[in-house]
Amino acid sequence: MICAVCGHGNPAGAATCQICGNPLVVAARQETTQAPAVLTCPSCGATVPDPANLVCVECLTTLGAPPGGPSVAFTGWRVALPNPGSVLLGRDPEQSPSAGHLAPHDNVSRRHATVGVEPDGSMWVRDEYSANGTFVNDVPVPAGRTVPVSAGDRVRLASDVEAVVEP
Repeated sequence: MICAVCGHGNPAGAATCQICGNPLVVAARQETTQAPAVLTCPSCGATVPDPANLVCVECLTTLGAPPGGPSVAFTGWRVALPNPGSVLLGRDPEQSPSAGHLAPHDNVSRRHATVGVEPDGSMWVRDEYSANGTFVNDVPVPAGRTVPVSAGDRVRLASDVEAVVEP
């Protein structure tokens, strides 16, 4: 079952998401004679072949959050954040929707950092005990600690993967 908040694929029959703890809801099947809506990527406009996709198959933009909402913008791609909710950043494709972008960076851990938004709109980043560290405005984030971030803050994974926090 896919979590509607963070997009994590959970085992069939799970009641709550293994990553974010939100309850999992089974969507009721609707009988309809209408053609299904065609989904498109908000970044590149490509058709999304499967509504369950977590990322666009053309440009690898994270899907599922409305465009213009809170995000972390990397060079050439961005991670849209659920509001409220969180997204894991890392090279593990089973846990991170951004794994395709981060896979070439072997200094980024498989579970490197988590970025999130609280119900009040405040944003944060947490280092997930990564091997090469997470930094906010060049200040190291202590492993396992949640650090608040604001629009315009720079988040860096390891030595060379940089992003800017967007509101």
